[in-house]
Amino acid sequence: MIRPLVYDRFHRYDELTALLRQWVADRPSLAALESLGPSLHGRDIWLLTLTNADTGPARDKPAFFVEAGIHAAEWTGGYAALHLIHHVLSAYGTDERVTRLLDTRTLYVVPRLNPDGTEHVMTEGRYVRSSMRAHPRHVAPPGLQLRDVDGDGRVLFMRRPDPHGPWKRCPQEPRLLVRRDPDEVGGEYFRLFLEGEIEGYRGDVVEVSEPVEGIDLGQNLPTDWGTAPCTPDNAGPFAGSEPETQAVLRAVTDRPNVTGFVTCHTFGGLHLRPPLNSGETLPYADQHVYRTVGAKAAELTGYDVMSFQDLKYDPDAPFLGGQLGWYYDQLGIFSWITEFWSPQRAAGIREYHPSCWLLDHPVEDDLKLIAWSDKELDGQGFVDWYPFDHPQLGPVELGGWDMIHYWYNPPLDRVEREVAPHTEWVVFQALCAPCLEIGSLTSEEVEPGVHRIRAVVRNSGWLPTYVTHQALRRERGGATVARLRTDGGTRLLAGDAQVELGQLEGRSAALSTTTWWGHTPGTPDLAAAEWLVAAPAGARVTVHVRHPRAGAATAQVTVGT
Repeated sequence: MIRPLVYDRFHRYDELTALLRQWVADRPSLAALESLGPSLHGRDIWLLTLTNADTGPARDKPAFFVEAGIHAAEWTGGYAALHLIHHVLSAYGTDERVTRLLDTRTLYVVPRLNPDGTEHVMTEGRYVRSSMRAHPRHVAPPGLQLRDVDGDGRVLFMRRPDPHGPWKRCPQEPRLLVRRDPDEVGGEYFRLFLEGEIEGYRGDVVEVSEPVEGIDLGQNLPTDWGTAPCTPDNAGPFAGSEPETQAVLRAVTDRPNVTGFVTCHTFGGLHLRPPLNSGETLPYADQHVYRTVGAKAAELTGYDVMSFQDLKYDPDAPFLGGQLGWYYDQLGIFSWITEFWSPQRAAGIREYHPSCWLLDHPVEDDLKLIAWSDKELDGQGFVDWYPFDHPQLGPVELGGWDMIHYWYNPPLDRVEREVAPHTEWVVFQALCAPCLEIGSLTSEEVEPGVHRIRAVVRNSGWLPTYVTHQALRRERGGATVARLRTDGGTRLLAGDAQVELGQLEGRSAALSTTTWWGHTPGTPDLAAAEWLVAAPAGARVTVHVRHPRAGAATAQVTVGT
């Protein structure tokens, strides 16, 4: 039995570590745990390798990589990674797809890439985007700095009456603040602030002080920085500068068998794919794969599927690389961002653009959101305003939206239903990977003591061995290589001991049989290698084939029998 996964709290770092170690102890032939190195503050960044060790080493099988927890407040993504781990370890041996997955492929899972940031937000309640490193400044300038001023474990909002304020009470729901009309005067108006204290306050102007923790690890990757007009501060001092980024970069590049990647984030109820910017194009074959895999995602999760470029409210705004830019553009593996959880959808709001809605939307949507909070969260999603004597502003009211526990993460009783379909999607993608096999290995005696050895190699997976056409553009596709190994007393007469067989197609290019344009004729998934050897009867000949992305296979034949 494997220890159950209970959805009663978001795990602190020590709890997460203990849970991962317990699961490995429960299924040692299927799971292995290792540290990718220390975080900025010295916590181990855990990588769990999932495969059936009895059917071959992890690196001899095509792999899929799942990462979560790069952003400090997006805890639901970590639960998605844990659900995946628990599901495959529990279902192996009884679920055919899971069993086939771990027998023939590998999953690599990093359940919390940024343990420092997550631990900080869980402890202090103050929102931090990602890394805990101070950058580009080490001391916050004077101004409003996020803090839990009343010690209740949450950082909410502060409202203060002000005749010049831009907000007023909503007529239908007084707890909500709505925009004051452009020509409106003479009413009760408010200023709205995030909860915090004001350093250097002089009784009038309130500047917002940006947090010193300014690095987004999701933009600290070595993409084409040189193509951007400027490097934003949140990308870090240089590409790969942070230990967490270095850890995941090494983890993926040291494992060339990785064929696909998904990073687990919140929020929005979305699956995002390349391209990132206007003017970027994907090869047609890669577009087809993204459409097919995206359709499966939508079917399983109900989330919208779109490109990162389509997500942006300003289509011309350039985005510097990021995770899709590294994993797809640079490495040439199919890559996705999943944004779990949409409070808008939960509240019955269906027609919205995830980015534009955050800038402006009808007040009717806010009414639906607050009503859902009252009904489903006992009013904890939107906290009723309550008085507080602020150390700088004097009498204010605290309350409003609980950003971390309403927007960034669903209530705990909804987490499992939110992440479970995603596990099925990861299993689907992993089973789409190319998979190298030796279809047949034969020996034919062509004259006394001389034998023709013929190996037919096939790709039994859906994707081609090179995975993406972007990988071919980047010359990262690798090649299929067959090696002949013989017993003592056997001589190679013709053919090289090592033969390069190039790339083997999968089934992903087979679109339609109606016309000859919709498929590739012949057997593009097969390749053959032949050798002539001189060997006594009973000698054994071994052929080993490998593709860095599609895995490895070995077969043996006895000659002269």
